[in-house]
Amino acid sequence: MYPMRQPTVRSCLRAGVSTLAVAALTATGLAAATTPARAATTAFCADGSTPMAAVADVEAYPAGTPVTGTSVVNGTTPTGFTGSYIGYVADGLGKGKDMLLFQLSSPVIDGTGGLKPAGIWAGMSGSPVYSSDGALIGAVSYSLNYDNLPVAGVTPAEYMKTIGSTLADAPVTVRVGKQNLNRAEGRTTAAQTAALNSGTAMHQVSLANVAVTSAQGTKLTNALLSSTPKGSSNAASRLRSKSFNAVGVEADGGPANQPLVVGGNIAALYSTGDGLIGAVGTVTAMCGTDVWAFGHPMDFAGKTTLGLANASAALIVPDATGTVGSYKQTTMIGDPQGMITQDRLVGIKGSVGATSGYPVTLTVRNAAGVTVDRRNSTVVLPDAGPSVAANVVGNAVIEDLDNYYNGTLRFAWQISYRTEDGVTGTLEKHQSYAGTDVVAADPAYDVGDDVYALLYNDYKQVEITGITMYATLVSEDALEYQPSGVQYKKGETWLTLSGKTLKHGGTYSVRPVYSRLVNGKKSDTVNGATRSLTLSSKALKNGSLSYTATTDEVNCDVDEESCDEYESPDVSSFDDLLDALATVQPNDQVTQKLTWSRKGGTSTARKLFTGPGVVTGSASVSFKVS
Repeated sequence: MYPMRQPTVRSCLRAGVSTLAVAALTATGLAAATTPARAATTAFCADGSTPMAAVADVEAYPAGTPVTGTSVVNGTTPTGFTGSYIGYVADGLGKGKDMLLFQLSSPVIDGTGGLKPAGIWAGMSGSPVYSSDGALIGAVSYSLNYDNLPVAGVTPAEYMKTIGSTLADAPVTVRVGKQNLNRAEGRTTAAQTAALNSGTAMHQVSLANVAVTSAQGTKLTNALLSSTPKGSSNAASRLRSKSFNAVGVEADGGPANQPLVVGGNIAALYSTGDGLIGAVGTVTAMCGTDVWAFGHPMDFAGKTTLGLANASAALIVPDATGTVGSYKQTTMIGDPQGMITQDRLVGIKGSVGATSGYPVTLTVRNAAGVTVDRRNSTVVLPDAGPSVAANVVGNAVIEDLDNYYNGTLRFAWQISYRTEDGVTGTLEKHQSYAGTDVVAADPAYDVGDDVYALLYNDYKQVEITGITMYATLVSEDALEYQPSGVQYKKGETWLTLSGKTLKHGGTYSVRPVYSRLVNGKKSDTVNGATRSLTLSSKALKNGSLSYTATTDEVNCDVDEESCDEYESPDVSSFDDLLDALATVQPNDQVTQKLTWSRKGGTSTARKLFTGPGVVTGSASVSFKVS
């Protein structure tokens, strides 16, 4: 659904945030120095608050100049880390934008206290770094590699201050080496020196991708999100990443519902509620209600609409492999507190206050029609609508059926929309499903397909205003029905029709016979509904009567690769699109086809009716005519 992967750096945000006591830690092996004086008038906030160190002043620091910073390693409360200045990468963030380098230290970063070294972890993006006199230097946002090295690339606060007021330069892949590394002479660790001199590429610290799902539902969520169409928006690459971790929604009054704080967790959200999807990083600075975070892009979308919320973390999970990076394990996301409106090269910016979006609701009923579950979500980024709707219903089905694969259900959905010329409408559909291969995915993809088809049609600009869904759980088993024969009534007795003789012009009571499959295995037989059948008076010699699943008559071969993404119907106008979307071939529909010989050829009569459930396959019998 959304492309645009950031080639420059590994993002620092990921699934979780924790707390570490704000303790000043001395960086080992680094020479201490006094921070040069800064101009008293330099400030990050317009009201003169939050002292800020100018880039030029920082780049003049001697190697080893000490710094401090804050981030969250557990819960919601920021704790401290220390560090020392290394140097800077000229144009490391784009033309005219240098990247600052620091070696950082804390129990989590260094691996003290029995923990493996975490280095710079996903979710640390945005962690503020300060000079010894308390001036904001910038945000932790880049790392040298995935091998848990404690060296961070810092985006200067001076650049972040201008988010939304200047054009962003396109990021470039930066290799840190003697050619572009500017630093004063000072002590460095052997590992650091080797990394710097080898021309190591800088990576954007990863964001902690999160989605409301169960531990078992994470597999389904990542599968659904990975089918997000590539070209639908700038968020596509993140939604297709298959790296979303399970997270919960904080209850009223919980820690994740506390106000945002500098150095604390921040969640940037495509959607909220039971269908929440987003990423977690760290707050760099706040000026009144304005918030700056990450120090690198979320999706590099420019102007955007993302929800803004607090988050709580369990711990920082060190990467023992050196291949994927350490990450913050997020546990809870709080209620929306505002909106992120800028997604730029050097960070994101938003404000605490009003929120916006459209509702997605799901009502789940059992076979008796009793409501057993309700789920509510709000889509904040409109382009995420297909993924949010799919995730809501997919996870509800597997959780309420309490198994991952088998099940039978009926599903109805309504998508309300408004076109660019002010016309409103609602697409209404329903379908039945039964399967042994993740039945929850079928309704998820169907509603996702339709939302996507409306959003990205070629004819009119469409705004989705709401999605309402109803799921009826028929059985925890997959119940399918295969036509296996045909009977007719003679007197009070039902007989098989195959090979029997019927009179032309006669009227008969007939019914199909189904083999019932439970979870793919034949179980018993079920008689279908009785229908009246009249044989033409012109019928001669022979005839046949068949019952076929209507979907089997219209199925066509599809290239499997093209099925990985939501696809719009092949139509030539918006009205055609609505007609095509509204045309559903029900999975429980049966086609009755009567064929008979006549003088000069054959004749056929078709009728459609509803079967006992999801129908597959067909059965046909022949009879004689007298």
